[in-house]
Amino acid sequence: MINELGIDERFIKSGSIAAKVRDYFKNKDLVGMTVNQVCTEVEDMTRKLGAEPGFPCGVSINSITAHYSGELFDEQIIQNNDVIKLDLGAHIDGYVADTATTICYNPEYQELTLATETALNEAIRSVKNKISSSEIGKIISNTAKKFGFKPIENLSGHSIERFKIHAGVSIPNVWTPFGSSLKTGNVYAIEPFLTVNNGSGYVVDGKTKTIYMLLKRKKTGDKKLDEFTEKIWNSRNTLPFSPRWYLDDYKKEELDKILDKLVSKKIMRVYPELLEANGSVVAQFEHTITPTENGVIVLTKT
Repeated sequence: MINELGIDERFIKSGSIAAKVRDYFKNKDLVGMTVNQVCTEVEDMTRKLGAEPGFPCGVSINSITAHYSGELFDEQIIQNNDVIKLDLGAHIDGYVADTATTICYNPEYQELTLATETALNEAIRSVKNKISSSEIGKIISNTAKKFGFKPIENLSGHSIERFKIHAGVSIPNVWTPFGSSLKTGNVYAIEPFLTVNNGSGYVVDGKTKTIYMLLKRKKTGDKKLDEFTEKIWNSRNTLPFSPRWYLDDYKKEELDKILDKLVSKKIMRVYPELLEANGSVVAQFEHTITPTENGVIVLTKT
């Protein structure tokens, strides 16, 4: 199933599905919906189109920058002045495509949204075999500054491998002295995050935890913990998951305890929400791409 570009065809199919889901919800009026409703609808549409979610859908609002997928029974409602980062993925047999868009309902941040999308497009335009990730970061940062905005320095794009969304290579949003070469036959996600000029340009961990990932398949001797570990291994392997997906099998309190114990034993990893450090609004756009000798193929473009 390896094509002439040297990548698995399942990456291409996953990219097509993720793009369709993203564009559908980008054009849908989300005002009045809860975060959980949006996440569930995104994930359900992904499944209906023939893939599984690559990770829990992210609906990160205003200064919440990433990794917010709705708490269990969360009733947070999207307002008509929100700036929403809709981050979603699709996978087929572990081959993941990752994409994001900003849905801006606040006119004050339309320029920020435009600048972030432009930064992504300029970065993609530069991609070809053996380009340095540092050069991509420089392009993103320069585009942000040209518009009068600031990149988030401690977030980055990443290489993608089977069952590994963050596979080792980082693609920064600023220039760095040590970069990695992007190569044909590999798959990468480029994802600029920009904020306003008086923002901090950094994110910090918040208190809310809605996304988890299995780190290793290890027996603990506790029947409940081991059963849940096997359930995740069989359904997700090492791809991130949401506790929302397992409420048919567990009560919330029981699930919370299981997850806390597995995190403490370093069998699971938890991803807390990421917040812009001084509360500034952030925008994000993202595509999954593969370099060619003289250019790039965007896998999540419709």
